[in-house]
Amino acid sequence: MKKLKRLPIGRSDFKSIIEDNMYYIDKSMLIKDIIESGNVVLITRPRRFGKTLNMTMMKYFFRNDQDNKHLFEGLKIWEEKEIREKYLNKYPTIFISFKDLKQPNIEDMILSLKEIISSLYNKYTYLLETKEITQWDKKKIVEILDKTANKASFENSIKNLTEYLYRYYKQKVILLIDEYDTPIQQSYLNGYYNEFINFMGNILGNALKDNEYLEKGVLTGITRVAKESIFTGVNNLQASTVLSELFNDKFGLTWEEVEETLKYYGLEYEKEKVIEWYNGYNFGGKEIYNPYSIINLARNNGEIKYYWINSSGNELIKQLIRQSTAEVKTKIEELIEGKEIESSIDENLVYGDLDKSTEESIWTLFLFTGYLTWVEHVGEEGEPKYKLRITNKETKRFFENTVINILEENKIEYENILLLLKQGKKIEFSENFKRMVEETISYFDVSGEEPERFYHGLILGMIVGLKNKYIIKSNREAGYGRADLILIPKEKTEPGIIFEFKKYSVDFDKDLKDSAEKGLKQIEERGYEKEIKSYGIEKIIKVAIAFYKKNIEIIIK
Repeated sequence: MKKLKRLPIGRSDFKSIIEDNMYYIDKSMLIKDIIESGNVVLITRPRRFGKTLNMTMMKYFFRNDQDNKHLFEGLKIWEEKEIREKYLNKYPTIFISFKDLKQPNIEDMILSLKEIISSLYNKYTYLLETKEITQWDKKKIVEILDKTANKASFENSIKNLTEYLYRYYKQKVILLIDEYDTPIQQSYLNGYYNEFINFMGNILGNALKDNEYLEKGVLTGITRVAKESIFTGVNNLQASTVLSELFNDKFGLTWEEVEETLKYYGLEYEKEKVIEWYNGYNFGGKEIYNPYSIINLARNNGEIKYYWINSSGNELIKQLIRQSTAEVKTKIEELIEGKEIESSIDENLVYGDLDKSTEESIWTLFLFTGYLTWVEHVGEEGEPKYKLRITNKETKRFFENTVINILEENKIEYENILLLLKQGKKIEFSENFKRMVEETISYFDVSGEEPERFYHGLILGMIVGLKNKYIIKSNREAGYGRADLILIPKEKTEPGIIFEFKKYSVDFDKDLKDSAEKGLKQIEERGYEKEIKSYGIEKIIKVAIAFYKKNIEIIIK
């Protein structure tokens, strides 16, 4: 019986994986694709889709201070003789990763960023011994090393390093920047984005724009960040996002690669389940599987579990769901129900727009982070409008859990409130419902102009909080009209519940009670109960709720 290779769980360094003879899915032809692409290449993919592994692969391929030929023998790129002879270990190469820059305040972030740049310079202290570098530049190198350099010097530090290496080797430089947007995202999450973005933008922009010492620049991240934009003016920039065909099979796994992996480890599996749980990613029209989940699936002998969503990195998504408008929550409700939504996608994400709850920016971020996938392009030619859906069963669980957690933060206990309703405790139900609105209306109606839109948040919570006991329908055809919310019990002895929400009208309603009475009348006249009865449910509770700002009137029948 042959000894199986170990799986590279927790490994993202190409050299250690190859030298330790671990299981490796050959993505080496990315090197050829990069060589044939523009001067600067930006690649955005969700977390844990192999970005760092591919970047370290390129580092070991290009760098001219090591002989790494043994790492590539037997891989697909080794067959490319012309590329091998011209590029393999032939270029001075700078590799820098920002993946660990997650500091809570701007002072610590800038300090950590300076530390990373200082550590980068420390790898090239031999430059201090060469006549190709002037005394003035050596002084600047020392100031970066001991972190006494001024702000402008740090903003130019990566560009300057490319120049020093060019002078030393008489050869243009390969620059690889991994997870470039992690500190930018963290600055947004922790409230210092506006203070930090220019400093970070200048470090990157100076290194990439009109840099005559640069042979090739490659950056990876989750998003393409725009801010007076970092990439504006970058010569011959090529961007590969989840919408692009460029490199669409180089990050994540194709079905053939999934099958090959599971077969290698002799695993019995249900193809349909693997598809349902870990497929769904559409990268430039290519069907892609989550590599992190597949590797963990193999490690756990084919056990289907939630792997990717439990690997952290989703605080920003949670925050956006928490603070989003009623319109966004309505669409999240539809997504959880398995529907598709449509949205324009702006590949140049402006984090500042997230504060304004700009729908386009929110759905763009959800797409780029892998929580949604695109189904098809539905806009006119040149219009970036797409149909979106939840990616797979893993990401659906994330949406459901996030909604429940957010609602639990506000002590919304749907089952307890419904129990009061079923027990006929109308006064207690009304009091608890009013308290719930007082505690949560800011979450579900940030505009403050249409508080009856609160019900979208209520529906969203019920869909995920009560789905085991009820079939939940909202704004669906019911009888002759459209009921706001219908709860159909899976246990036929339980009562069905119809909710109708009415906005108080100064022109047409005498008072809130009159508005609620009209809601109850609408339930009865339009025959909303027919849908519940079609499931064999006989007992039905009808609830009409009238809103005016935070004031509520409830009538139950």
